Amino acid sequence: MKYNHPKKDLFLCIIFFFVSMLTACKQKSEGIAIGVIMPQTGVLSEPGKKILEGIELATQNYNNSCGNPRHKIILIVEDSKSNSKDGVSALNKLIYQDKVKIVIGDLSSDAFLAGAPIAERNKIVMISPGASNPAVKNAGDYIFRDYLSDEFDGTVMANYIFKKMGGGKVALIYVNSDYGIGVINAFEKEYSKLGGSIGYKNSFLPGTIDFKSMAIKIKETNPDIIYLVGNPTENGYLVKQLHSYKIAAPIAGNLAFENDDFVTVAKGTFDSIIYSTAAFDLEDDSPIMKFFSKSYKTRYGKMPDMAAGLGYDVVNILIKCLIESDFNTGMVKNKLYKIKDFPGVTGNTSFDAYGDVMKDVYIKKMTGDGVSSLIESYRFTN
Repeated sequence: MKYNHPKKDLFLCIIFFFVSMLTACKQKSEGIAIGVIMPQTGVLSEPGKKILEGIELATQNYNNSCGNPRHKIILIVEDSKSNSKDGVSALNKLIYQDKVKIVIGDLSSDAFLAGAPIAERNKIVMISPGASNPAVKNAGDYIFRDYLSDEFDGTVMANYIFKKMGGGKVALIYVNSDYGIGVINAFEKEYSKLGGSIGYKNSFLPGTIDFKSMAIKIKETNPDIIYLVGNPTENGYLVKQLHSYKIAAPIAGNLAFENDDFVTVAKGTFDSIIYSTAAFDLEDDSPIMKFFSKSYKTRYGKMPDMAAGLGYDVVNILIKCLIESDFNTGMVKNKLYKIKDFPGVTGNTSFDAYGDVMKDVYIKKMTGDGVSSLIESYRFTN
């Protein structure tokens, strides 16, 4: 369903939010440790670092408003190194050594799903700013995410490609991970239901940069459209090599295109790319986006991206839940289930009975120089 996301004046909401934080700080005498598991090395390090910047910024903004040092949030950050094994090790450390009750992360579906049973057994609230595999929905009562399920993402893009890009024969290229498989399965199911056809389908391992044999096969099958679901650097090398083989089929995909690593590798090697992403738009003139952009640029000397916005929103949602729980971490889970239309920089956020997020998704167009613009927006509905 098409959804026109209205501009809202959130100035009063922002004032109320920070006044509430100040009040809560004066009423409670304990600090809160929050664990963060985020890839700082490996194939997901670039978006992982951006998410961590958003997490740290939101924490800094809150701590600066909190007069008593004992009331501040303490982040304990662990590097998952872009893989499930190290992500699980990090989670075990945070739970058994650091004794945290709340964990943000991981970004990847693979690592997040690997750690979910551990968090569930130990009654640890774990919330991801990026895990999109459909299996997250049933991962546990303490498991939440603030990024839309691949089921919705893939379905939206299948409809857009079929109805707005002319449909036809599509080549499906995806990273062989829980994330890639989840998106592609949802896309293929919906696209076939609409009457579209799949002319070629193949996966690649995370970290792949040589796509020559795949590019040759894609050229042989001559698709009308290429739907690509990978990580930013991988996407960049594939798009660049498609260009070198003079493959002119339009390219579509999802959030990994809105990333500096992709643009650095592929800039100038494509005409345009259509992709879906969280409802994040720096051109949004709402007070909450202006505040976020200004404070991010002040701290980091650059403008934020969508990944930073996801990290920023997750922390602010947790802060709201902590305040409403009088900083009793045992109550945070129940407060998360009550979040409805939380005004974030990545769209208004609600959680359903499964801890799954309900929010907006944008369809954007990126030109060959790396500049993106909003085309349409859709609202997730159960």
